[in-house]
Amino acid sequence: MLFDLFCRSDRATTQRYFSTIALTAIFFCCGSTFADVWTTLFDGKSLDGWKPTRDNTQFTLSDGVIVGSSSGQTQFLHTIEKYGDFELELEVKLHDTDLNSGIQIRTGLTRKNAKGQPRESIHGPQVDIGKSPGRSGHIFNQGNGAWITPKEDWTRNELMVNGEWNKLRVLAVGPRIQTWINGKQVADVTDDEAFAKYPSGVIALQVHGVKKTPEKARHVSFRSIRVRKIESTK
Repeated sequence: MLFDLFCRSDRATTQRYFSTIALTAIFFCCGSTFADVWTTLFDGKSLDGWKPTRDNTQFTLSDGVIVGSSSGQTQFLHTIEKYGDFELELEVKLHDTDLNSGIQIRTGLTRKNAKGQPRESIHGPQVDIGKSPGRSGHIFNQGNGAWITPKEDWTRNELMVNGEWNKLRVLAVGPRIQTWINGKQVADVTDDEAFAKYPSGVIALQVHGVKKTPEKARHVSFRSIRVRKIESTK
C-alpha cells in the first residue's frame, strides 16, 4: 500500500515537473516571461480595484466572497486595471444550476453608437461558467454573439461541480487562450482575429440575466482571485 501511494505521488510530482518544464520552454521560445509575483485582485475584505457596470448592485461582499445575484439583465463587475498577457486563478461556486455565469478577459467596456459616440457595452472573450454538464471553460465572444472556441470543440464536460467551489485557471498569451477547471484542461484556442480585436482589456465577473426573475434570485460566488502578468522579452 505504501509503495502504491509512493508511486502515485511520484507520478503526480513527475507530471507537474514536466508540465512546468514544457510551459517554461513555451514561454522561452515565444519570448515571454511570468511576472515574479502574483497580484491579489480580491482579498475577501473589500471590492477595491473593482467597478460595477452601469449602476447595478448585483455584486456584494458577503462573508469574504463576492456574491453575484441575478436580475432581469446581465450584469458585470470588472477590474479597473486592464490586462494583456496573464495567468489568472480564482474559485467559483454556482449556487443555482439554472444560472449561467462567466469570466471576461481582455474585455472592452464601450462601443461607438451610430453617431460615433461611446456607449457602455461589455464585449470580448469570456470563459463560460455553467451547470454541469455544460460548456464551462470554453471561450465565448461576449457582445458579439459567437463562440471563439471552434464548434468542433464544444465538448460538454462535467468538470464543474454544482454547488461546490471550483478552481478556474486561465492562461492568455498572445492569440492563445487556455483554460483549466479543477486541474483539468478544457480549452486551448488560438484565434488571431479575436486577439487583433482584443489584445488587452479588463477582467470581469458576470452574472447572467434571468428573464422574469422570481422572488428567489439565483446566485454565483467568487473568491481567491489573483493574477500575474506575462511580460514580453522581445
